[in-house]
Amino acid sequence: MADPEVEIFWPASLPTTGAAQGQELLRQAGIDSECLLMPTRRGAVDVVQVLVTSAVLEPFLHTLFQRVAEETHHGLRAFVDRLLRRPPEDSTAPTSVVFELPTGGRVTFTDGLPEEAYKQAVGLDARNARWTWDPQRALWTPA
Repeated sequence: MADPEVEIFWPASLPTTGAAQGQELLRQAGIDSECLLMPTRRGAVDVVQVLVTSAVLEPFLHTLFQRVAEETHHGLRAFVDRLLRRPPEDSTAPTSVVFELPTGGRVTFTDGLPEEAYKQAVGLDARNARWTWDPQRALWTPA
């Protein structure tokens, strides 16, 4: 069996509903994915990590999420929203979704990002830095 295109690392301290929904969204789009539980760590940081096999974020996002929605940034937002959604039966949810590239680049998505953040993320060259959304400047900045 080939390695999956996407690996979702889900915090074991959270209900797995969001992980299952995110993985199902990828499956429907024809994307091979695997979901693994991360053991609970000290401090219980509930962050979802999404590891991708593409060297740059833009081609990955375009290919992956173009299959999910007509416009790539809408698909990206739908995927992130599913992972961050608080299940009705529980009051806990992840605090962020981190896309990590094989080159070490990371992009961190949090709940409530504006549409512009998703539009910019699709074209972001995130190979060598850790990127976060700066609401004051309304753009992605390296951390």
